[in-house]
Amino acid sequence: MQFIKILFWVLLLVATFIFWWTNEARASLDLGAAVVEARVSTFVVGAFLIGFLPTWLLLRGSKWRLSRRIKTLEDAAKPATAPAPAASRAPTPTAATEPAPAVSSVDSPKASDL
Repeated sequence: MQFIKILFWVLLLVATFIFWWTNEARASLDLGAAVVEARVSTFVVGAFLIGFLPTWLLLRGSKWRLSRRIKTLEDAAKPATAPAPAASRAPTPTAATEPAPAVSSVDSPKASDL
């Protein structure tokens, strides 16, 4: 997708340059204190940029603000991962907690034998 976007912008730039290069008609623009003489295509491209840049900057600002808002809402929606309390955990069997083997009466010495 990135390649298609780059290709689009390169083709638009090339088309704008060809438009500017082939239109050699000259025009003048009276700004009151100064008179600007340039190609008609220069004025057309300039007028396009004057209209395009504020709109593009507004779009970028809105996109940046909304992405920050989305990130804040996603962070707030994440569940809190608190560690489980120790009392609710079941003890694990170890050698110390296992019962001792039963001793049979045949093997054990009696008090009277001593």
